[in-house]
Amino acid sequence: MENDLQFLFKKALYFLKFRPRTEKEVYDYLLKKIKSTHYSTDDIKKVIEKLKEMDLLNDKKFIEDYVSFYSKNNPKSKKVLTLELLRKGVNKNLIDKYFLKNQLDEEEIAFLLLKKRWKRWQDLEEKKRLKKAFDFLGRRGFSFETIKKVIEKLEELGKIELDI
Repeated sequence: MENDLQFLFKKALYFLKFRPRTEKEVYDYLLKKIKSTHYSTDDIKKVIEKLKEMDLLNDKKFIEDYVSFYSKNNPKSKKVLTLELLRKGVNKNLIDKYFLKNQLDEEEIAFLLLKKRWKRWQDLEEKKRLKKAFDFLGRRGFSFETIKKVIEKLEELGKIELDI
């Protein structure tokens, strides 16, 4: 790394210190930092290449980590995860390749999410309970069909539990 680029390199390392970032996030961050300096976008590209060589910047790994984190902590649909990754500047082809290799069982995810809330809503009239369920899962990007299947499954489980 050229001595002249150390300033940008240190800025990038500082930015990466807090959480993993995408190439675009680092590029945009460094672009803001060079507004009033002599650095160019070519300098930013050199720094990004160096970070990639050091494996400090890797969009494929970022996708894996991002999906893994949200699957454990705040599950969302593939659609929402894809949109969030696109917003962070990840290449659509990389996202598509990841989801081809790593299928998400959206119905199971939606079922587990809704199951936690379902008992809370048992005393509500059916129309309100269904609206809450649809709204809750809809905000997380699940399709109408998936939501409908999950609600039917939970209602069936509720009937079985009442029969016991």
